[in-house]
Amino acid sequence: MLWRTVLLGLLCIAAFACKESTARFVFDALIVDGENGNPAAGTDATILRIGIQEGELPAEEYEYPITDGEFDAFLEFRAFTRPTRIRVEMEGATTELLTAPPMFVPSASRGILRVVTSAPSACERVTFDLMEEPRAFFGMVQSGTFALIVGGTIASGDQVEFFDALEWESRPFLEDFALSQLGETRAASIDEAEILVLPSDAPPFIFNMLDVTRRITPVVLHNGAGTRSALVSVPGVGAMVIGGDVAGEAQSGVSLVEPEGQVTSLRLSEPRSGPAATTLGGDVLVVGGDVEGNAEILIDGATMGQPVAGVMDGVREAGLLVGDGESRALLIGGTDADGALRQDTVRFDGCPSSCVSATGPQWTTARLAALQPTQSALVIGGDGSRLVDEVRWSAADVEIQPLLQLDVPRAGAAGIVLESGAFIVAGGDDGVRIREDFEFCVPAALEPL
Repeated sequence: MLWRTVLLGLLCIAAFACKESTARFVFDALIVDGENGNPAAGTDATILRIGIQEGELPAEEYEYPITDGEFDAFLEFRAFTRPTRIRVEMEGATTELLTAPPMFVPSASRGILRVVTSAPSACERVTFDLMEEPRAFFGMVQSGTFALIVGGTIASGDQVEFFDALEWESRPFLEDFALSQLGETRAASIDEAEILVLPSDAPPFIFNMLDVTRRITPVVLHNGAGTRSALVSVPGVGAMVIGGDVAGEAQSGVSLVEPEGQVTSLRLSEPRSGPAATTLGGDVLVVGGDVEGNAEILIDGATMGQPVAGVMDGVREAGLLVGDGESRALLIGGTDADGALRQDTVRFDGCPSSCVSATGPQWTTARLAALQPTQSALVIGGDGSRLVDEVRWSAADVEIQPLLQLDVPRAGAAGIVLESGAFIVAGGDDGVRIREDFEFCVPAALEPL
């Protein structure tokens, strides 16, 4: 097979410079299109460009020729025990294809790498790899180079499986978990190994991606935790379940689930059912879930939420709160008390110390059931929609801009965003059927090494 890249890893360039093991490590890496074929075939691509950065070593870039759609390349790792980032580009007079795998440690991997290419500002639908079950409204959480796929709107079959983002393969775990139907499911990272799973039709549990001896651990959350709770991952802290209801009555409980299943009980300043939430550093901004549509912040280390003055957004059911991860957020979408779709937005700035709200831009492409990936400003798909929007902050301004389009509409999809800015979208409801396929999408350019 000539259209392949073989990454040949030697620990270091010169023997006298080696301070670690001098073992040889070989990666067989395939560059493919969505059908597992040669992406350069039939194009005018003439250059294969590969960038690589290993740990803190300077980034390197290499070029190889593409002749009549065929290419072959050899690339040396200098230190295969360090976190490694790779960018791949195929270029010609009218051709540009980009891809990047997630960051990985070569020595901790199996030596097989498959990367799917896409044109910039586009998505490539992947047909050679499918989930075990069609799924919509399910959890998908990245854990290293893998992602847990759990629950969702499926008829029967495997309730959990995992996606290997290095090999581009989704498959069930070897264990029989004997899980009953989970129904619509959300999930959030506690740490790299542990994931909190919040199903609609079963009790919550922690899934451990690394320890096979304790894959599933039941966890007890506050009264009312469930489908009407907000769920966020707080980096470096754990997963937080916020509010909820009991027999239609809103609750003020908050459960912070930390590593090893430790649960810390916190409280909102008032009961909320169906709020939106996002993390801003170690703090969590919570909006809505009540008739007034007010807001509060769960400050890192505090046991009670702190109200944000001046917020009166009213009813906004199923809205999304998109944050910049630091001090700003934008509340978008959802429906009002009469069930009408809301195009107006509310912006939050200066949080947490001097958090203020103001009217944000109109979301003219507002829709329900869109995917808003963890720690991302992307809003993907939705009811009958192929659109991918991005919330962008610049200086004092915030905008909602179209980024690209999916290959097919996807409501209730799930996905992960890679360090490069490329993202993977899975499943969802296209309006005709629930899907089991993936799409690999790249923005106009990938993040530099």
